[in-house]
Amino acid sequence: MCELLGLNFNQPVRCSLSFRGFRHRGEENPHGWGIARFDGHASQVLKEPIKAPNSKLATFLRDYDSFVSKIFIGHVRHATRGKHTLQNTHPFSRPFRSRDIVFAHNGTVNLPRLPLKFHPVGETDSELLLCALLTRLSEDDIRFTEFKRIEDLLHEFNKYGTMNLLFSEGDHLYSYRDYDGYNSLWITERTAPFGRISLCDEDWEVDLAEEKRPDQRGVVIATAPLTDEQWNEQQPGSLRVFKDGACVYGA
Repeated sequence: MCELLGLNFNQPVRCSLSFRGFRHRGEENPHGWGIARFDGHASQVLKEPIKAPNSKLATFLRDYDSFVSKIFIGHVRHATRGKHTLQNTHPFSRPFRSRDIVFAHNGTVNLPRLPLKFHPVGETDSELLLCALLTRLSEDDIRFTEFKRIEDLLHEFNKYGTMNLLFSEGDHLYSYRDYDGYNSLWITERTAPFGRISLCDEDWEVDLAEEKRPDQRGVVIATAPLTDEQWNEQQPGSLRVFKDGACVYGA
């Protein structure tokens, strides 16, 4: 079972706390890990087709103070389609409308043969889904702020399999939950006043008041809760869209 991680904040933040907990999920998802961040509309994607807890690069990023962004997307992979190679490791990215699109998927989809404007580099159904999504956004002239049209399109693709996904164009973080309730997506909000929290997968506690500025706010999204904070499960079949640490579409 692959797992997803997403962060969206109103100011650039480090992902070290969430990533610290998330990389442990690579023990049961050993076929690759990756994390992407945005700087404006440009993305930086770092990934390897190995188990995250065994990665020196993942350890470096966990402790790297300058790895900051308002938007992060992470993934650990349990392969169902495609070899254990870099080209099949999430997140995937494509340039589209003068910006990078970053995409990560949990589930299995069996899309019909479609004429595509974008073509996968690897063998996964997930990257094919990204290419199909971008093709339809292009052909139907759907803007990234037309959230209901995007939600309807994702419902259409969801008919072909199981589909939890995160994607971003650098302004928004889009979180979609499979309409049959496959797996899960959980969301926690971080706003002042901040308190102490503990990780679920590691004996690690941190005082967020020492890590965050009082005017920072944001959300963390994960396949399963990473901390002892209050997490709320996203409803099946729903799209939620976040910008600057606040929900701008969905409930």
